[in-house]
Amino acid sequence: MKIIFRTTILFIFFLVIVTYSLKAQRFNGGIMIGGDVSQVDGDTYSGYTKFGYLGGAYVSLQISPHSSFQMELEYIQKGSRNDTTAIGITSYLLRIHYIEIPVLYQYTFKKRFYFEAGPTLDIYIGSLEMKDGLQVNGVPFRPVCFSGIFGFGAYITKHLKLNLRANYSLNSLRSENDIGYYRRMVFERGQYNNVLSLSVLWDFKAKDL
Repeated sequence: MKIIFRTTILFIFFLVIVTYSLKAQRFNGGIMIGGDVSQVDGDTYSGYTKFGYLGGAYVSLQISPHSSFQMELEYIQKGSRNDTTAIGITSYLLRIHYIEIPVLYQYTFKKRFYFEAGPTLDIYIGSLEMKDGLQVNGVPFRPVCFSGIFGFGAYITKHLKLNLRANYSLNSLRSENDIGYYRRMVFERGQYNNVLSLSVLWDFKAKDL
């Protein structure tokens, strides 16, 4: 309950920032909604077989004709899924709920298109883990994780744009290492969220195309 309360306060505070920022000429803001496919590297399963949802709001600051910074506050589902019923392979579902706070640098070219990259803070708010249809209590998840984002977007109209992103964990999503998790990154062995997302965004201010 404490995490949910703090997240609600954070979201309200972010909306106030968006509303105030829109009064400044170099600021823009908007809302976003979309879906993602994900897997967890290190859980012995493979493939982007887990579908999830995302949605939130953002505010951006234009610092030059081509460059801007964007801060977001959004809900996103990540996790892993395996429905194979072959001998020796169990069905598996991991659904993790996060509040995500990305801070991205965006470079715009030909007015309509942009690349983006930057870090994001993932605040854990809940999860469901099941094997063979039964809920299990695995190794606890970290309350806060860090991820990196790289993406590409395009304006469809002066307000509407599409965005495609790759989102990957920078540290293990579990609070403890476990002998059953084999993925080895630079700093530690563990499990890592691996997500591809597609979303629709609506700018409150019209962009000059």
